[in-house]
Amino acid sequence: MGRGGGSRAAPAATAPPWHVLPDEVWEHAFSFLPADSDRGAAAAACRSWLRAERRSRRRLAVANCYAASPQDAVDRFPAVRAVEVKGKPHFADFGLVPPAWGAAAAPWVAAAADGWPLLEEISFKRMVVTDDCLEMIAASFRNFQVLRLVSCEGFSTAGLAAIAAGCR
Repeated sequence: MGRGGGSRAAPAATAPPWHVLPDEVWEHAFSFLPADSDRGAAAAACRSWLRAERRSRRRLAVANCYAASPQDAVDRFPAVRAVEVKGKPHFADFGLVPPAWGAAAAPWVAAAADGWPLLEEISFKRMVVTDDCLEMIAASFRNFQVLRLVSCEGFSTAGLAAIAAGCR
């Protein structure tokens, strides 16, 4: 019993009104959140917002190529149009990392070729990008526009020629 002496029934639990909106509405709403931190914070609110953010993400930045599996990234974010992947740590620029340390771009290119056919932009930083990778990029993406290689190694002019030949 409360202070008033009468008993009150608990209000019926109802779902918030935004739960009845279709996922397409949320995907459109997420397009107005350009900052990854804002998108991530909003996606943490509920599962439907997480699904909407997952399907509406167009740019993906991977700060460490070993932090996520390339296939997991493709599966989680199927609509990516631009990807940035960083490989070796910053101190590799100063010769403090062994030459065969890793950071191969090949798994990322292969996964992207299978899962992101509409990819327009790839940025690799401090990674080993082979001529085969560049040839696969040139052959796999019909809307490809931007290739950014920052402090990368492993490719030659033959790989760059394949990219140039594949440009429209």
